[in-house]
Amino acid sequence: MGFGTMPRGSLDSHLGHWLLRMLLLLPYTGCSAGIVRTEKSITAVLGLDVTLACHYEAQEGEKVSQIVWSKKVVNGQDIQIAILNTEFGSHVYNQYKGRVREKAPPQMEDGTIILKNAVQADEGVYQCRVNTFPAGNFEADLRLNVLVPPLPTLNPGPSLVEGVGRTLAASCTAEGNPVPSLTWETEVTGTNTSNTFTHSRSASVTSDFYVVPMRSMNGKPLTCVISHPGFQQEKKITHVLAVKYLGDVSIQGHEDWFVGKEEAALTCLCAGNPDPVYKWSKVNASLPKDVKFEGNRLIFGIPVSLDDAGVYVCRAANDVSSRQASVSISIAVSEPRKVDVVSISLVSVAVVTAILLVILVIIVVLVNRHHKRKTKRLSEKIEELSTLSRQNSRRRLNSTTASTDTRMQLEESIHLRGGHHPDSLRDPSISSMMGEEADRRSYSTLTTVRETETQTELLSTVPDEEVKEESEEEEQGEEDKVLEQSERGSTGVLENQPFIKQGMSHFYQENGTLRAKPSTNGIYINGRGHLV
Repeated sequence: MGFGTMPRGSLDSHLGHWLLRMLLLLPYTGCSAGIVRTEKSITAVLGLDVTLACHYEAQEGEKVSQIVWSKKVVNGQDIQIAILNTEFGSHVYNQYKGRVREKAPPQMEDGTIILKNAVQADEGVYQCRVNTFPAGNFEADLRLNVLVPPLPTLNPGPSLVEGVGRTLAASCTAEGNPVPSLTWETEVTGTNTSNTFTHSRSASVTSDFYVVPMRSMNGKPLTCVISHPGFQQEKKITHVLAVKYLGDVSIQGHEDWFVGKEEAALTCLCAGNPDPVYKWSKVNASLPKDVKFEGNRLIFGIPVSLDDAGVYVCRAANDVSSRQASVSISIAVSEPRKVDVVSISLVSVAVVTAILLVILVIIVVLVNRHHKRKTKRLSEKIEELSTLSRQNSRRRLNSTTASTDTRMQLEESIHLRGGHHPDSLRDPSISSMMGEEADRRSYSTLTTVRETETQTELLSTVPDEEVKEESEEEEQGEEDKVLEQSERGSTGVLENQPFIKQGMSHFYQENGTLRAKPSTNGIYINGRGHLV
């Protein structure tokens, strides 16, 4: 007799005696108990299969005889689901037949079962009871939660009309378990309100989105975003807003009309939703016979004449409102001259270029004048410096000439007194007078030469070439005079005065100029031991 066909009472009686015997023997075996492992809580999605896991970790010497699954019911008996037995196989109760199967391959220490096509009624607490020998019975509970993914819907509100106040744009609804979450994604400025309604096994939420209609909202998307644990990713439902409006009316194409103008036309412009319908008329007169209507255009089929002048009116209307605009048409006797834009552009460029050239010339002239003024002031300063230098040179030259004349007169008197005898120079008094006079003459000559060289070096720093040449000429003249005086004195005195020759040996003549020989220490000692 198989386990699946055994009567319920006989099975329970047999299991009861067997369990009682195992319990009596338990204290004497000394075996430790095993562990039943299962999950505290699992979640299933409505309409999908869910696995109810139950594992027993047996100790050494233990043996699992069967595993029993049941569902706990509040204030009532537990609902039996299935029995998995090592000897008699598996048995599923009628309430779950076709919905519960054993996990393959079957193992007695693994009592996992699979519940097919989960429904909301499957939510609850399930118990896995393990019968072992000789340790006894062990059990564990797990809670099953069934997620009910929502089926969201989006319903547009009433027609949106520009100028009307706060209006419902759309309403989004979703029902599920647990409660879904609704949000809005849009570029449109608005407000939303949400309401939640709870049912026995689920809850629904509704979110309304309100706007103040404007034409800028027309054609903009409004998206409802639904989030729920039963979704692998968010779901979105998009609604495109439609705002009814009528814009302002304007007329184009009425410029430069003249007698004989062909293909003349007026265009009426007006934005609106829905598209407006246009109607033309003429104030205090009927429209010309040969005009045609093409959408928003009024086309004159024949050349324009003076009779076509007047005020034309365009009226635009749709479901929202109607508006109109007018334009006065004046017709010239002859065609106005066309302005050559290219020629005007070229002339403008030429004028601008000429103005820029004039400004550039003025700038160059002003800069040139500025530099000339600066050069003139510099030349005046250099001329003033040259004049002062020439005056100083003349004063020094006059001083030198006077000293030379006095010395020559003294020498002549000495020669007259001595009777032209060379030996008279050996007179101590005369030699002393002649030595001192020669010393003064050498010192004066050396001082003049050095002052001349100093002035030459100062004037060489002036950039003006004319000033340089003039200074060199003056210096050359002064040095020539000094040399001439030195030669005159040397003819009468140098031959008989050895110390004068010794002093003159420290100078040399170059290009008619008497210059001091270079010295290592720049000091000259004359025949009498005086420093120069």
